Amino acid sequence: MGRGKIKIKRIENSTNRQVTFSKRRAGLVKKAREIGVLCDTEVGVVIFSSGGKLYDYCSPRTSLSRILEKYQTNSGKILWGEKHKNLSAEIDRVKKENDNMQIQLRHLKGEDLNSLQHRELIAIEEGLQNGQTNMREKQAVILTLPVAPELI
Repeated sequence: MGRGKIKIKRIENSTNRQVTFSKRRAGLVKKAREIGVLCDTEVGVVIFSSGGKLYDYCSPRTSLSRILEKYQTNSGKILWGEKHKNLSAEIDRVKKENDNMQIQLRHLKGEDLNSLQHRELIAIEEGLQNGQTNMREKQAVILTLPVAPELI
């Protein structure tokens, strides 16, 4: 027994509409996965439900942003303007700065010191000594402050 043809229009019954959406979404993602494997292509699918929920699929060896960049390059359509490029560059800059700070923090904790030169180790030692001096001065100030009677 074959399937009956349906008229392509909005399904009025919300339950039937949701079931159809779920089945067809799964079918689209399955087809996208299959064409990616069978034809060795880069595939990306983005679906938003009527409620605004995001569903996406991207070929394993690529990323959706790379596919969108290729789309923008090949189609000539501008998906994001100069503002977004500046934000992307700023994000990259902050990520690099964060990575450098993480490395410095590990060095201050005494981790990953093997890759450092002698002068770098001396600079870290001096920084730690300065920090220790400042901390002791702060402790001395706190210890010499009069204590309020209500705090005793």
